[in-house]
Amino acid sequence: MKYSLSAKNLVCRNLETHASYCAGLLNPNHTKEITGIARSDSGLLSGRLNQAVSNAVMQPRILQRFALDYFAERHSPFTLWHSATKSLDDNALAQLGLQRKQSQVAMTAEIQRLAPGAIPAAEVADKLVISAVKKEDLPAYANVQAVECGSAQEGTQLKKFYEALAEIPEQKRARLRFFLARLADTPVAAGCLFASADALGLYDLVTLADYRGQGIGGALFGHLLQQAQASHHRSLVVLAPADKQQLPLDCGFFAVGEVARYVYTP
Repeated sequence: MKYSLSAKNLVCRNLETHASYCAGLLNPNHTKEITGIARSDSGLLSGRLNQAVSNAVMQPRILQRFALDYFAERHSPFTLWHSATKSLDDNALAQLGLQRKQSQVAMTAEIQRLAPGAIPAAEVADKLVISAVKKEDLPAYANVQAVECGSAQEGTQLKKFYEALAEIPEQKRARLRFFLARLADTPVAAGCLFASADALGLYDLVTLADYRGQGIGGALFGHLLQQAQASHHRSLVVLAPADKQQLPLDCGFFAVGEVARYVYTP
């Protein structure tokens, strides 16, 4: 889909491209588009991997026919992201089975102006090791993502996704770069950088619940910022919960708008 060059659309364009790329690694006929919305199907029963990204207000019946009916026929969950300035009708979508969840704040930064040094050192910095994920590390990365995904079914589907990635040559999935944080050799946090044509995107930054509050997530975030600074991209984008935007703001990001999130669970 075509977007303007506004900062918010830069974030949402990266989100759409990331969804399409991940789905396409597993499912050749992965993404379909109509005016204002793109639908990406990974072929798995995953609400995180199956996504529809909308940048225009449309009638609920159009969303139903293009996205909801498609995934419902496959008994698959999916996530709808809506980035247009005008909101959708939450009540109408709820009647269709699309439940409004916590919105995310679209944030962007010029990579040259990032300030990873603004992040306080982790309490366990001397025991924390952050490294890029190699093929043999993908199961450990998958386990961290699966534990924090919210449900056992979603966790199983995510593990299938990373198992499939392990069978794909690295050069064919090179736009995805995974990072894992280990504390005393135990995987405790994970995150990803995705390279689109016009920006890097930061995705899936999670810390296991038992290890939060020690600065581990911040340390991993700072490491990803440093990795971004070594790239040729001009911009880095991220979607952050409203209550977790202070750290990106301290590091040089600025908020450019809200992105609504809806989840369908069959």
